[in-house]
Amino acid sequence: MLEESKLLEKLSFRQNLDNIRRVIKLIVSLDGNYIPLQLVLVLLSVGLRYGGMLLSAYVLNQVAIGFDFSRLFGTIIFLVILLSLGRSAENILSRRINIRCEMIADKYQALQQEKIMNLDFSLIDSPRLKEMQERIRLDNNWGAGIFSMFWQGPFVLRGVAEIIGAIVIGAPMFSYFHGNDYSRTAVVLLLLCLCLGVSYAVNYKITMKSCYFMFHVPTQEEKKFLWNYVWDFANGSWHYRYGNGKDVRIYDGYKVMKHWTFDKLQTKELKDYAIKRPALCDVGERSIRSGMYVLSLIGAYGIVAMAALNGSMPAGSLILYADCLANIFYWTVEVAMWCREVSMTARKQVGILELLELSDEMYKGSLPMEKRSDHEYHIAFRNVSFKYPGSKEYALKNFSLELRVGERLAIVGRNGSGKTTMIKLLCRLYDPEEGEILVNGVDIKKFRHDEYSKLFSVVFQDYVLFALMLAENIAVDKEYDSEKVRRCLLDAGFGERLAEMGEKGIESFLYKDYTDEGIEISGGEAQKLAIARAIYKEAPFVLLDEPTAALDPIAEAEIYHNFDKIAGEKTAIYISHRLSSCRFCDKIAVFDHGELVQTGSHEELLADEDGVYAELWNAQAKYYEAEG
Repeated sequence: MLEESKLLEKLSFRQNLDNIRRVIKLIVSLDGNYIPLQLVLVLLSVGLRYGGMLLSAYVLNQVAIGFDFSRLFGTIIFLVILLSLGRSAENILSRRINIRCEMIADKYQALQQEKIMNLDFSLIDSPRLKEMQERIRLDNNWGAGIFSMFWQGPFVLRGVAEIIGAIVIGAPMFSYFHGNDYSRTAVVLLLLCLCLGVSYAVNYKITMKSCYFMFHVPTQEEKKFLWNYVWDFANGSWHYRYGNGKDVRIYDGYKVMKHWTFDKLQTKELKDYAIKRPALCDVGERSIRSGMYVLSLIGAYGIVAMAALNGSMPAGSLILYADCLANIFYWTVEVAMWCREVSMTARKQVGILELLELSDEMYKGSLPMEKRSDHEYHIAFRNVSFKYPGSKEYALKNFSLELRVGERLAIVGRNGSGKTTMIKLLCRLYDPEEGEILVNGVDIKKFRHDEYSKLFSVVFQDYVLFALMLAENIAVDKEYDSEKVRRCLLDAGFGERLAEMGEKGIESFLYKDYTDEGIEISGGEAQKLAIARAIYKEAPFVLLDEPTAALDPIAEAEIYHNFDKIAGEKTAIYISHRLSSCRFCDKIAVFDHGELVQTGSHEELLADEDGVYAELWNAQAKYYEAEG
């Protein structure tokens, strides 16, 4: 059961300040010019606002005392042009900053993806990271993520600048006070501050209630009618892909999809929980903020009026000082509110910041890998045991095996017997909990990971093809050898389909994510592409982890036979459910319940009638007869 979002927890002032500092530090690291430019924009915007107020006050005062029209008109024209130029500069700067915000947000997303790609695979597959990703999803389920900081932060800066500007420009107002005016002013100020304080407290309570609706982890019953879950119920994902519609069309699933999406959005429960209650909170918050603004104006004009009664305050100055005083009241409350919003946005990013600060746990070796043209790499498993993160059961137990140069090894066994785990440990996606894996007598942990990885070409069961060009999928690189790509595709049995692609050939895009001209491929064709990728790498060890599961037994046997010729003097390891496909191998290793229970040739293992291999073979014998 998921815990409530940590956004509902109370934090100290120091903790909130630290969160904001961390987010600002990250933004600065992504674009060091953003904050200085934003500060210039705020000062320019506030300067233009007070410049307009001063101009209005100046004109009114001149009208009240009598004026030289031509002189005043010339001054007004000059100042208006100056303000217009300032406004143009403000617009240009604002647009440039908006572009920078987009770029920062893109870099921020890329930083997260890069971190995930470079993390230890054991961490990516761990419950710890899954919980962290769920927290990030929950915390950013509402709002605009890092974008929120780009408008909330400037509001705080602007509020501070507005207050400072109002104090500086409105200071001369106090020269109009005399005698008892100060006591009456103090009473009005006290009442005004009390009203504003109560309003702020009520607003805070309403905001916290809104936050509960936003960040409360819904129960299973609530999920059935919450608008941000109904599509997940129906489709399993927010992100609609064109391929998702095939089953809906074939099985006429429109009614059930409509029930879990459109119909659910019309239910009373959803309208009450996800629309009505948050809407009432929003209306209440906006009404209170409007009320505070009105109170600020009433109080400001009341105080300025008291000052004006005892002196000859010009009309323009009266309006100017009232606006300045109202700004002080209003923006003081606004700064407090926006600081709260900024602290909430910063809290939403804490999960991402923790992800970015996450350290790898696997030992990082520094020993360079010996490069041998003869591929004389001898690998040995020594009493290796391993449990997946969060599991109490051993996926591999006390496993020992040697891989000799040029050897053909088949690994067979039931599902969950440890076959794929052995491959993952060999490729050092995980480290053994017990025992060690040696290359030419050296523990693989001591080698540089990037160099060690170059020893292996692997086709996993869950291989991935990217929505990029066919050649880029094979080379896994932007730069590639075209002839080599074509040769690998032919060797993998993809030649017939390649001939159908016409002029674009290996430059054709897979799938339709980037272009409508992208090609769709079958499961069997996809597996051939994955095998072609393994051939292209030319690593000394080639590992096939059931890559031909979507092919029929005859096609599988053909690919294994062809691949065996392509592998040449390389060491090849094959994992397959179909035992008949592995008969050509020098040695067969049989796994059962995480342990190596048998090794030998096909004939030797079949001779042991009570062994696991003979049991599996006899269970599949009828299919082999059908092949014959």
